[in-house]
Amino acid sequence: MNTPSHLILNLAVLRRPVAPVMTWPVLIGGLIPDAALFVFYAWARAQGLPEQTIWSEAYYSQPWQDIFAVGNSIPLGLLAIALGYYLKRYWLGFVGASMVLHHLADLPLHHDDAHRHFWPLSSVRFISPVSYWDADHFGRLGATLELVLVLVATAYLLPRLSSRVSQAVLGTTAVLITGGYLVLVRPLG
Repeated sequence: MNTPSHLILNLAVLRRPVAPVMTWPVLIGGLIPDAALFVFYAWARAQGLPEQTIWSEAYYSQPWQDIFAVGNSIPLGLLAIALGYYLKRYWLGFVGASMVLHHLADLPLHHDDAHRHFWPLSSVRFISPVSYWDADHFGRLGATLELVLVLVATAYLLPRLSSRVSQAVLGTTAVLITGGYLVLVRPLG
C-alpha cells in the first residue's frame, strides 16, 4: 500500500472528532514504517542507481532489509502502545497504534517485497498472494482494493475535519491517489 493511503486509512480508523490533537501522532505513526524507504530511495538515487537496480537489487540488500525490519515491526508498534498507556503518554500509544495499522494493511498486500513484520522476535515474512503493485501477483486487485478503501475513508473524514486546509489537503491527496491509480494500474492490464 502506498504511504499516503496508509495515512488516510489510519486517520479514518484512529482519529476521533473529540481528539483531533491525536492527528499528528496518527500521521507520524503511519509514516514511520515507510520512512526508511524514503531515505533508501534518496540514497540510491544519489548513488546514480537506475530504477530497475534500485527495486530489483538494492532494495533487497543488507543492511537495508534490516533497517526496513525495524520500522515495520509489529512488536515495536505494540511496545509503543503499551508504553503510551503505561506512561500516560497517549500520543505515543496513537503513534504505536498507527504503526500497527500500517503493518496490518501491508500484510495482505506485499508479495516479493514482504517485510519482516515480527522482527525482532522472528525473521519470518508473510508472503501474500496479492500485491498492491505487482501484476504477476494480482496487482490490479490490490491497487483497486487500496483505492476503494482510500475513497471510502476520504468520504468519511471530509465532513469530520473542521479546517478547510485539512479538507483541501485530504481531498487533493485522494484525487492524486486516484490519478496515480488510473495512470499506473491501466498498464497492469
